[in-house]
Amino acid sequence: MRQMHKRSATWTAVGVVTGVLVLAVAARAETKVAVVDMQRVLNECDAGKKAKEQIRAKLEGSQAQLKRQQEELQRKKEEYEKKASVLKEEDRHKLERDLESENLSFKRKLEDFERDAKRTDAELTQSILEEIYSIVRDYGEKHGYTMVLEASSGGILYADKAVDISDEIVKLHNSSPRRSTSKGKD
Repeated sequence: MRQMHKRSATWTAVGVVTGVLVLAVAARAETKVAVVDMQRVLNECDAGKKAKEQIRAKLEGSQAQLKRQQEELQRKKEEYEKKASVLKEEDRHKLERDLESENLSFKRKLEDFERDAKRTDAELTQSILEEIYSIVRDYGEKHGYTMVLEASSGGILYADKAVDISDEIVKLHNSSPRRSTSKGKD
């Protein structure tokens, strides 16, 4: 309940800030507003697709190794459960400690894998996002937009498709000589 209240307060704050910005901009004689879905642009541009493929390829091997370790751990647990009733108490406790230790080790590896996946994703997409922001800024200035709002962050509840410039930004990024794929990130 408390978390829901915090989300509600956050959305209210986002709405108020957005409303104030829109009113301030509307006060100008001519207002031209566009929206761009940065997540969609990142996923659809060539550099973003290549980065996602690199991430997937890098992580597949680790996922397969983790799956094998998880299956081996499960096999050992099942084996222990079958033998536990006939083992001496001392042997049973030793096996329990060994299983617990292996389980903790597996959990650490899984956490390391998840952390590495997030770090890899951030490293590969950060420069692409910076380029996209730069392209959006240049596009906005060139086409006389007063403001370009980000559509995928949740602050915009509705925007007419006519003001969505995401497709143009994808095309510009793909044709840009400064894009990430030309920086040798392989």
